Amino acid sequence: MRSKRETLNEVVKCCEIRFNHGAAISWKHGDFVDLSREIQRETWTNISPNTLKRIFGKISVDEDYVPQQATLDALKKYGKYVEPSNVQTALPSPPGQTPIKKTSTLRRLKPLLVILAITIVIIGYLTWCFLGPNNLSGKIELTRTEGHLPATAFFDLQLPETGDSLFVNFGDKSPLIYVGPAEKNAAHIYFIPGVFTVSIQTREHTIASTSAYIRSDKWIGLAFHRQNDIPNDFYKFPAFRTGSDSVFQITNNQLSRMGLDTTGVILTRLCNYSPVLHNSDNFIFETTFKNVLYEKSNYCRSTQFQISGSNSMIRFKLVSSGCSLRVLNVVSEKTFRGATNNLSQFVLDLKKWNTVKLVNQNKHVTLSVNGKLIFTGTYQRSLGEIKGLFLEFEGTGLVKSCALKTYDGKMLYNF
Repeated sequence: MRSKRETLNEVVKCCEIRFNHGAAISWKHGDFVDLSREIQRETWTNISPNTLKRIFGKISVDEDYVPQQATLDALKKYGKYVEPSNVQTALPSPPGQTPIKKTSTLRRLKPLLVILAITIVIIGYLTWCFLGPNNLSGKIELTRTEGHLPATAFFDLQLPETGDSLFVNFGDKSPLIYVGPAEKNAAHIYFIPGVFTVSIQTREHTIASTSAYIRSDKWIGLAFHRQNDIPNDFYKFPAFRTGSDSVFQITNNQLSRMGLDTTGVILTRLCNYSPVLHNSDNFIFETTFKNVLYEKSNYCRSTQFQISGSNSMIRFKLVSSGCSLRVLNVVSEKTFRGATNNLSQFVLDLKKWNTVKLVNQNKHVTLSVNGKLIFTGTYQRSLGEIKGLFLEFEGTGLVKSCALKTYDGKMLYNF
Protein backbone atom coordinates (compact mmCIF):
# COMPACT_ATOMS: atom_id res chain seq x y z
CA MET A 1 0.00 0.00 0.00
CA ARG A 2 1.39 3.39 -1.04
CA SER A 3 1.18 6.31 1.36
CA LYS A 4 0.19 9.84 0.33
CA ARG A 5 3.74 10.91 1.16
CA GLU A 6 5.18 8.38 -1.30
CA THR A 7 2.81 9.63 -3.98
CA LEU A 8 3.77 13.24 -3.23
CA ASN A 9 7.48 12.42 -3.61
CA GLU A 10 6.86 10.95 -7.08
CA VAL A 11 4.69 13.93 -8.09
CA VAL A 12 7.46 16.31 -6.98
CA LYS A 13 9.98 14.45 -9.16
CA CYS A 14 7.66 14.78 -12.19
CA CYS A 15 7.29 18.53 -11.58
CA GLU A 16 11.06 18.91 -11.21
CA ILE A 17 11.63 17.31 -14.63
CA ARG A 18 8.85 19.32 -16.29
CA PHE A 19 10.11 22.65 -14.85
CA ASN A 20 13.64 21.94 -16.16
CA HIS A 21 15.52 24.32 -13.85
CA GLY A 22 17.95 21.68 -12.64
CA ALA A 23 17.75 19.85 -9.31
CA ALA A 24 15.11 21.36 -6.99
CA ILE A 25 17.49 21.41 -4.03
CA SER A 26 19.43 24.22 -5.73
CA TRP A 27 16.42 26.36 -6.64
CA LYS A 28 16.25 29.94 -5.39
CA HIS A 29 13.21 32.06 -4.49
CA GLY A 30 12.88 33.26 -8.10
CA ASP A 31 12.61 29.66 -9.33
CA PHE A 32 9.67 29.00 -7.01
CA VAL A 33 8.02 32.24 -8.16
CA ASP A 34 8.40 31.10 -11.78
CA LEU A 35 7.07 27.63 -10.94
CA SER A 36 4.07 29.13 -9.14
CA ARG A 37 3.25 31.18 -12.23
CA GLU A 38 3.60 28.20 -14.56
CA ILE A 39 1.31 26.04 -12.41
CA GLN A 40 -1.32 28.80 -12.23
CA ARG A 41 -1.24 29.34 -15.99
CA GLU A 42 -1.64 25.65 -16.72
CA THR A 43 -3.94 24.42 -13.93
CA TRP A 44 -5.76 27.59 -12.81
CA THR A 45 -4.64 26.79 -9.27
CA ASN A 46 -2.65 29.32 -7.25
CA ILE A 47 0.08 27.66 -5.17
CA SER A 48 2.19 30.24 -3.35
CA PRO A 49 6.00 30.14 -3.62
CA ASN A 50 6.25 29.42 0.14
CA THR A 51 3.89 26.45 -0.16
CA LEU A 52 6.00 25.13 -3.02
CA LYS A 53 9.11 25.55 -0.86
CA ARG A 54 7.49 23.39 1.83
CA ILE A 55 6.53 20.74 -0.71
CA PHE A 56 10.00 20.69 -2.29
CA GLY A 57 11.78 20.59 1.08
CA LYS A 58 13.19 24.13 1.19
CA ILE A 59 11.17 24.99 4.32
CA SER A 60 11.08 22.55 7.24
CA VAL A 61 7.78 20.73 7.81
CA ASP A 62 6.59 17.73 9.82
CA GLU A 63 7.58 14.34 8.45
CA ASP A 64 3.96 13.49 7.64
CA TYR A 65 3.24 16.83 5.92
CA VAL A 66 1.03 16.48 2.84
CA PRO A 67 -0.54 19.48 1.04
CA GLN A 68 -4.25 19.90 0.47
CA GLN A 69 -5.82 17.65 -2.15
CA ALA A 70 -6.46 20.53 -4.56
CA THR A 71 -2.77 21.47 -4.37
CA LEU A 72 -1.70 17.86 -4.94
CA ASP A 73 -4.08 17.54 -7.92
CA ALA A 74 -2.62 20.70 -9.49
CA LEU A 75 0.92 19.36 -9.07
CA LYS A 76 -0.10 16.04 -10.64
CA LYS A 77 -1.56 17.85 -13.61
CA TYR A 78 1.42 20.16 -14.10
CA GLY A 79 3.95 17.33 -13.75
CA LYS A 80 1.85 15.03 -16.01
CA TYR A 81 1.95 12.43 -13.23
CA VAL A 82 0.35 9.07 -14.06
CA GLU A 83 -0.99 6.93 -11.23
CA PRO A 84 0.61 3.46 -11.15
CA SER A 85 -1.91 0.85 -12.27
CA ASN A 86 -1.20 -1.42 -9.30
CA VAL A 87 -1.84 1.16 -6.55
CA GLN A 88 -4.43 0.07 -4.02
CA THR A 89 -5.77 2.16 -1.18
CA ALA A 90 -6.60 0.43 2.04
CA LEU A 91 -9.89 1.38 3.71
CA PRO A 92 -9.46 2.14 7.42
CA SER A 93 -11.62 0.44 9.97
CA PRO A 94 -14.26 2.70 11.58
CA PRO A 95 -13.00 4.02 14.93
CA GLY A 96 -14.19 2.15 17.95
CA GLN A 97 -15.60 -0.73 15.97
CA THR A 98 -15.76 -3.99 17.89
CA PRO A 99 -14.85 -7.07 15.89
CA ILE A 100 -17.82 -9.30 15.21
CA LYS A 101 -17.47 -12.82 16.50
CA LYS A 102 -17.44 -15.43 13.84
CA THR A 103 -20.53 -17.59 13.75
CA SER A 104 -21.54 -20.50 11.65
CA THR A 105 -24.03 -18.27 9.79
CA LEU A 106 -21.32 -15.78 8.91
CA ARG A 107 -19.07 -18.57 7.76
CA ARG A 108 -21.81 -19.75 5.43
CA LEU A 109 -22.45 -16.25 4.13
CA LYS A 110 -18.79 -15.31 3.73
CA PRO A 111 -18.39 -16.72 0.17
CA LEU A 112 -21.54 -14.89 -0.93
CA LEU A 113 -20.34 -11.65 0.61
CA VAL A 114 -17.00 -11.98 -1.17
CA ILE A 115 -18.74 -12.57 -4.51
CA LEU A 116 -21.03 -9.57 -3.88
CA ALA A 117 -18.07 -7.32 -3.03
CA ILE A 118 -16.18 -8.39 -6.14
CA THR A 119 -19.27 -7.75 -8.29
CA ILE A 120 -19.67 -4.24 -6.87
CA VAL A 121 -16.00 -3.46 -7.51
CA ILE A 122 -16.21 -4.70 -11.11
CA ILE A 123 -19.37 -2.71 -11.81
CA GLY A 124 -17.81 0.40 -10.30
CA TYR A 125 -14.62 -0.05 -12.30
CA LEU A 126 -16.49 -0.56 -15.60
CA THR A 127 -18.67 2.47 -14.91
CA TRP A 128 -15.56 4.57 -14.29
CA CYS A 129 -13.87 3.25 -17.43
CA PHE A 130 -16.81 4.08 -19.67
CA LEU A 131 -18.12 7.22 -17.99
CA GLY A 132 -15.15 8.62 -16.07
CA PRO A 133 -13.36 11.81 -17.14
CA ASN A 134 -10.21 9.93 -18.08
CA ASN A 135 -12.10 8.20 -20.87
CA LEU A 136 -13.40 11.25 -22.68
CA SER A 137 -12.90 10.82 -26.40
CA GLY A 138 -11.24 13.59 -28.40
CA LYS A 139 -8.64 14.22 -31.07
CA ILE A 140 -6.12 16.91 -31.97
CA GLU A 141 -4.18 16.86 -35.24
CA LEU A 142 -1.48 19.15 -36.64
CA THR A 143 -2.57 20.18 -40.15
CA ARG A 144 0.15 22.61 -41.24
CA THR A 145 2.79 25.10 -40.15
CA GLU A 146 3.51 28.55 -41.54
CA GLY A 147 6.72 30.56 -41.42
CA HIS A 148 10.09 30.01 -39.77
CA LEU A 149 10.58 31.31 -36.24
CA PRO A 150 8.16 32.68 -35.52
CA ALA A 151 6.16 29.79 -36.94
CA THR A 152 2.41 29.36 -36.65
CA ALA A 153 1.07 25.82 -36.17
CA PHE A 154 -2.55 25.02 -37.08
CA PHE A 155 -4.53 22.19 -35.46
CA ASP A 156 -7.86 20.45 -36.11
CA LEU A 157 -9.86 19.63 -32.98
CA GLN A 158 -12.48 17.00 -32.18
CA LEU A 159 -13.77 17.91 -28.74
CA PRO A 160 -15.66 15.54 -26.44
CA GLU A 161 -19.01 16.36 -24.89
CA THR A 162 -18.33 17.31 -21.30
CA GLY A 163 -19.55 19.78 -18.74
CA ASP A 164 -15.96 20.65 -17.82
CA SER A 165 -13.98 23.44 -19.50
CA LEU A 166 -11.53 22.37 -22.19
CA PHE A 167 -8.13 23.87 -22.95
CA VAL A 168 -5.28 23.42 -25.44
CA ASN A 169 -1.77 23.11 -24.01
CA PHE A 170 0.75 23.95 -26.76
CA GLY A 171 3.69 22.42 -24.88
CA ASP A 172 6.04 25.44 -24.87
CA LYS A 173 5.18 26.74 -21.37
CA SER A 174 2.81 29.35 -22.81
CA PRO A 175 -0.60 29.88 -21.11
CA LEU A 176 -3.37 27.35 -21.75
CA ILE A 177 -5.96 28.47 -24.30
CA TYR A 178 -9.66 27.90 -23.57
CA VAL A 179 -11.65 26.29 -26.40
CA GLY A 180 -15.43 26.40 -26.58
CA PRO A 181 -17.58 23.29 -27.28
CA ALA A 182 -18.18 24.26 -30.93
CA GLU A 183 -14.57 25.09 -31.82
CA LYS A 184 -12.94 22.89 -34.43
CA ASN A 185 -9.58 24.64 -34.92
CA ALA A 186 -6.72 26.12 -32.91
CA ALA A 187 -3.49 27.88 -33.82
CA HIS A 188 -0.35 28.94 -31.95
CA ILE A 189 2.83 30.91 -32.66
CA TYR A 190 6.12 29.22 -31.69
CA PHE A 191 9.25 31.34 -31.29
CA ILE A 192 11.83 28.57 -30.75
CA PRO A 193 12.36 25.30 -32.65
CA GLY A 194 11.85 21.88 -31.10
CA VAL A 195 9.44 18.98 -30.64
CA PHE A 196 6.43 20.01 -28.56
CA THR A 197 3.64 17.87 -27.10
CA VAL A 198 0.28 19.56 -27.79
CA SER A 199 -2.79 18.33 -25.93
CA ILE A 200 -6.49 18.85 -25.30
CA GLN A 201 -7.17 18.74 -21.57
CA THR A 202 -9.54 19.59 -18.79
CA ARG A 203 -8.26 21.10 -15.56
CA GLU A 204 -7.55 17.57 -14.34
CA HIS A 205 -6.97 15.24 -17.27
CA THR A 206 -5.33 15.03 -20.69
CA ILE A 207 -7.84 13.84 -23.29
CA ALA A 208 -5.82 13.71 -26.52
CA SER A 209 -2.37 14.76 -27.66
CA THR A 210 -0.16 15.11 -30.71
CA SER A 211 3.28 16.56 -31.44
CA ALA A 212 4.36 19.70 -33.24
CA TYR A 213 7.76 19.73 -34.91
CA ILE A 214 8.95 23.33 -35.31
CA ARG A 215 11.89 23.49 -37.70
CA SER A 216 14.80 25.87 -37.94
CA ASP A 217 16.20 24.60 -41.27
CA LYS A 218 19.65 25.89 -40.28
CA TRP A 219 21.89 26.64 -37.32
CA ILE A 220 20.55 29.55 -35.24
CA GLY A 221 21.39 31.23 -31.95
CA LEU A 222 18.83 32.01 -29.24
CA ALA A 223 19.02 34.03 -26.03
CA PHE A 224 16.30 34.33 -23.38
CA HIS A 225 15.77 34.63 -19.62
CA ARG A 226 13.37 31.71 -19.16
CA GLN A 227 11.40 29.80 -21.74
CA ASN A 228 8.09 30.96 -20.26
CA ASP A 229 9.20 34.63 -20.73
CA ILE A 230 9.29 34.22 -24.51
CA PRO A 231 8.54 36.32 -26.58
CA ASN A 232 8.90 39.29 -24.19
CA ASP A 233 12.57 38.69 -23.33
CA PHE A 234 13.91 36.87 -26.33
CA TYR A 235 16.50 37.36 -29.06
CA LYS A 236 17.26 35.25 -32.14
CA PHE A 237 20.58 35.82 -33.88
CA PRO A 238 22.52 34.23 -36.78
CA ALA A 239 24.85 31.34 -35.96
CA PHE A 240 27.96 31.53 -38.11
CA ARG A 241 31.71 31.00 -37.94
CA THR A 242 33.53 33.99 -36.50
CA GLY A 243 37.13 32.91 -37.00
CA SER A 244 39.50 30.47 -38.65
CA ASP A 245 38.81 27.91 -35.92
CA SER A 246 35.02 28.17 -36.50
CA VAL A 247 34.26 29.73 -33.08
CA PHE A 248 30.63 30.67 -32.44
CA GLN A 249 30.13 33.36 -29.79
CA ILE A 250 27.60 35.92 -28.55
CA THR A 251 28.65 38.49 -25.94
CA ASN A 252 26.84 40.14 -23.04
CA ASN A 253 27.28 43.53 -24.69
CA GLN A 254 25.47 42.31 -27.80
CA LEU A 255 22.64 40.84 -25.74
CA SER A 256 22.34 44.00 -23.67
CA ARG A 257 22.03 46.10 -26.80
CA MET A 258 19.14 43.88 -27.85
CA GLY A 259 17.28 44.65 -24.64
CA LEU A 260 18.09 41.59 -22.50
CA ASP A 261 18.98 42.14 -18.83
CA THR A 262 22.45 40.63 -18.59
CA THR A 263 22.66 41.25 -14.82
CA GLY A 264 20.32 38.28 -14.31
CA VAL A 265 20.38 34.71 -15.59
CA ILE A 266 20.44 34.47 -19.38
CA LEU A 267 20.38 31.27 -21.40
CA THR A 268 22.08 31.18 -24.80
CA ARG A 269 21.50 28.30 -27.19
CA LEU A 270 23.05 27.06 -30.42
CA CYS A 271 20.55 24.78 -32.16
CA ASN A 272 19.58 23.10 -35.40
CA TYR A 273 16.16 21.53 -35.96
CA SER A 274 16.41 20.73 -39.66
CA PRO A 275 14.70 17.55 -40.92
CA VAL A 276 16.87 14.45 -41.27
CA LEU A 277 15.85 10.85 -41.88
CA HIS A 278 17.55 8.75 -39.24
CA ASN A 279 16.55 6.74 -36.20
CA SER A 280 17.93 8.40 -33.08
CA ASP A 281 18.75 5.15 -31.24
CA ASN A 282 22.02 5.03 -33.20
CA PHE A 283 24.22 8.12 -33.50
CA ILE A 284 27.45 9.82 -32.40
CA PHE A 285 27.37 13.38 -31.05
CA GLU A 286 30.53 15.47 -30.51
CA THR A 287 31.08 19.08 -29.46
CA THR A 288 33.93 21.29 -28.20
CA PHE A 289 32.97 24.32 -26.12
CA LYS A 290 33.70 26.52 -23.12
CA ASN A 291 31.64 28.88 -20.98
CA VAL A 292 32.40 32.56 -20.55
CA LEU A 293 32.88 32.91 -16.77
CA TYR A 294 33.57 36.11 -14.90
CA GLU A 295 36.06 35.95 -12.04
CA LYS A 296 33.98 38.06 -9.66
CA SER A 297 30.72 36.21 -10.23
CA ASN A 298 29.69 33.77 -7.51
CA TYR A 299 27.16 31.70 -9.44
CA CYS A 300 26.73 28.15 -10.60
CA ARG A 301 27.18 27.93 -14.35
CA SER A 302 26.29 25.08 -16.65
CA THR A 303 26.25 23.79 -20.19
CA GLN A 304 23.67 21.26 -21.34
CA PHE A 305 23.02 19.54 -24.65
CA GLN A 306 19.99 17.71 -25.97
CA ILE A 307 19.30 15.39 -28.88
CA SER A 308 15.57 15.44 -29.64
CA GLY A 309 13.73 12.51 -31.18
CA SER A 310 10.12 12.33 -32.34
CA ASN A 311 9.24 10.24 -29.24
CA SER A 312 11.74 11.20 -26.54
CA MET A 313 15.16 12.77 -25.93
CA ILE A 314 18.61 12.49 -24.38
CA ARG A 315 19.79 15.48 -22.32
CA PHE A 316 22.96 15.90 -20.22
CA LYS A 317 24.02 18.86 -18.06
CA LEU A 318 27.63 19.72 -17.15
CA VAL A 319 28.20 22.17 -14.28
CA SER A 320 30.89 24.26 -12.62
CA SER A 321 32.62 23.18 -9.41
CA GLY A 322 30.41 22.90 -6.32
CA CYS A 323 27.18 22.72 -8.32
CA SER A 324 26.56 19.02 -8.99
CA LEU A 325 23.27 19.25 -7.07
CA ARG A 326 21.91 21.10 -10.10
CA VAL A 327 22.55 18.23 -12.49
CA LEU A 328 19.37 16.79 -13.97
CA ASN A 329 19.99 14.35 -16.84
CA VAL A 330 17.38 12.59 -18.96
CA VAL A 331 17.95 9.45 -21.04
CA SER A 332 14.58 8.70 -22.62
CA GLU A 333 12.42 7.30 -19.80
CA LYS A 334 15.24 7.50 -17.21
CA THR A 335 16.27 10.52 -15.11
CA PHE A 336 19.37 11.15 -12.99
CA ARG A 337 19.36 13.88 -10.31
CA GLY A 338 22.30 15.39 -8.52
CA ALA A 339 20.07 15.81 -5.45
CA THR A 340 19.74 12.04 -4.98
CA ASN A 341 22.81 10.65 -6.76
CA ASN A 342 26.53 11.35 -6.68
CA LEU A 343 26.94 13.02 -10.08
CA SER A 344 30.23 14.74 -9.36
CA GLN A 345 31.62 13.31 -12.63
CA PHE A 346 29.51 15.96 -14.42
CA VAL A 347 31.53 18.79 -12.77
CA LEU A 348 33.95 20.46 -15.22
CA ASP A 349 36.28 23.41 -15.41
CA LEU A 350 34.03 25.28 -17.80
CA LYS A 351 36.56 28.07 -18.36
CA LYS A 352 38.65 25.62 -20.41
CA TRP A 353 37.84 24.03 -23.76
CA ASN A 354 36.02 20.74 -23.19
CA THR A 355 35.27 18.04 -25.75
CA VAL A 356 32.18 15.88 -25.27
CA LYS A 357 31.47 12.65 -27.14
CA LEU A 358 28.12 10.86 -26.80
CA VAL A 359 27.72 7.47 -28.48
CA ASN A 360 24.29 5.82 -28.75
CA GLN A 361 24.39 2.32 -30.17
CA ASN A 362 21.09 0.43 -30.13
CA LYS A 363 19.87 2.24 -26.98
CA HIS A 364 23.20 1.79 -25.17
CA VAL A 365 24.59 5.23 -24.28
CA THR A 366 28.16 6.18 -23.36
CA LEU A 367 29.33 9.72 -22.59
CA SER A 368 32.98 10.79 -22.51
CA VAL A 369 34.42 14.21 -21.66
CA ASN A 370 37.99 15.01 -22.71
CA GLY A 371 38.55 11.32 -23.39
CA LYS A 372 37.31 10.15 -19.97
CA LEU A 373 34.21 7.96 -19.70
CA ILE A 374 31.75 9.54 -17.23
CA PHE A 375 28.46 7.75 -18.02
CA THR A 376 27.20 4.49 -19.45
CA GLY A 377 23.65 3.15 -19.45
CA THR A 378 20.72 1.80 -21.47
CA TYR A 379 17.10 2.77 -22.02
CA GLN A 380 13.96 1.05 -23.31
CA ARG A 381 11.72 3.67 -24.94
CA SER A 382 12.88 4.46 -28.48
CA LEU A 383 13.70 8.09 -29.20
CA GLY A 384 12.14 7.77 -32.66
CA GLU A 385 13.45 9.77 -35.62
CA ILE A 386 16.05 12.47 -34.96
CA LYS A 387 14.43 15.91 -35.11
CA GLY A 388 17.24 18.20 -33.95
CA LEU A 389 19.69 19.18 -31.22
CA PHE A 390 20.87 22.09 -29.13
CA LEU A 391 23.84 23.16 -27.00
CA GLU A 392 22.82 25.61 -24.27
CA PHE A 393 24.88 27.80 -21.91
CA GLU A 394 23.81 29.30 -18.63
CA GLY A 395 25.32 32.68 -19.41
CA THR A 396 27.30 32.88 -22.65
CA GLY A 397 29.81 30.56 -24.25
CA LEU A 398 31.95 29.67 -27.24
CA VAL A 399 31.62 26.70 -29.57
CA LYS A 400 34.41 25.40 -31.80
CA SER A 401 32.41 22.50 -33.23
CA CYS A 402 29.10 20.72 -32.78
CA ALA A 403 28.24 17.68 -34.90
CA LEU A 404 25.94 14.68 -34.97
CA LYS A 405 26.46 11.76 -37.34
CA THR A 406 25.16 8.26 -37.86
CA TYR A 407 26.98 5.33 -36.34
CA ASP A 408 28.41 4.43 -39.75
CA GLY A 409 29.79 7.97 -40.29
CA LYS A 410 27.12 9.86 -42.28
CA MET A 411 27.01 13.52 -41.15
CA LEU A 412 23.56 14.76 -40.08
CA TYR A 413 24.36 18.10 -38.39
CA ASN A 414 27.73 19.86 -38.46
CA PHE A 415 28.60 23.34 -37.19
